[in-house]
Amino acid sequence: MALNNILPPNMFEVIDRAGISTAKQIITLSVWDIKKSTNLSIEDIILLKNMVTENISPTTVTGKTLKQSESEVLRLSTGCKNLDNLLNGGFRRGTITEVFGESGCGKTQLALQTTLYNWLQGCVYICTEDLFPTKRYEEIKINLSSYDPKVDYGKHIFVEHITEANDLLSCIRVRLPRLLDHHKVSLIVIDSVTAPFRCESTNYIRRAEDLRELAILMTSLAQKHNLVIFCINQVTASFKDSDNVLPSLGLAWSNMVTARLMLKKTLKIADVVSLPKQMHHLLTSNQPIYIRELSTVFAPDLPDASTEFVITSKGLQGVCD
Repeated sequence: MALNNILPPNMFEVIDRAGISTAKQIITLSVWDIKKSTNLSIEDIILLKNMVTENISPTTVTGKTLKQSESEVLRLSTGCKNLDNLLNGGFRRGTITEVFGESGCGKTQLALQTTLYNWLQGCVYICTEDLFPTKRYEEIKINLSSYDPKVDYGKHIFVEHITEANDLLSCIRVRLPRLLDHHKVSLIVIDSVTAPFRCESTNYIRRAEDLRELAILMTSLAQKHNLVIFCINQVTASFKDSDNVLPSLGLAWSNMVTARLMLKKTLKIADVVSLPKQMHHLLTSNQPIYIRELSTVFAPDLPDASTEFVITSKGLQGVCD
């Protein structure tokens, strides 16, 4: 901000003649240095410093104000009440959220359902392992409570298939920003972020640099366009505990994500009798329905907690929904 827009004309003329032309100089120079250059009184110099700092300093926001301003506008719903309660309303905009778990635990199901429940706000779905699961998407779609066969639920969903790390970086660096400049998007899914970086090469330094660039680019897009980045990660075996698994890609990636959630299939079988009656027709009676569990590993605004759900033809359904 120009000093002549902040200060009275007579005071601005004095400091301008003294060669003090920026707010940084006024703030960093001592009172005695300014007095020596301008011959202003100490009271005037203190007033000068106060006027500049009040105009350029950021607005102070208390934790109470932030809590009161928290609303669903800052979140994207997963379409499952139990999961939304765990996530304080859904996935937070402007951040990277990672969900990791073993194969078949329901990571893609969660990504699909979140995409479908937010299709009207625009979604980008980047597939790196398999083709986009259109059949499953259609199955969840027709079971929506608000389903209308006349509506095109894929109109605002953009799908990309990528297999190489360089192509993924190019997409995030060049093509995706162009898309976001012309289309409203609330969610970007990468299913999965692991596959392009899982290769035979042992150049781990280069991989760490690529992952860092990828995360920085995605964080910038998420904050600029106020959208959610949803990354699916695979797992690797833990050497310390043979029964435990860890998210892939190591510390280079772990330090770049905002929130990490763990999804797993438990050994508990859902008791059909105890489930809500409206869910009975959605369950596969010939096979046991294993309860899934989503847990918070770390997140700046979420407590360490977990919730249970089952996967039905309708999608993810909380056991207590």
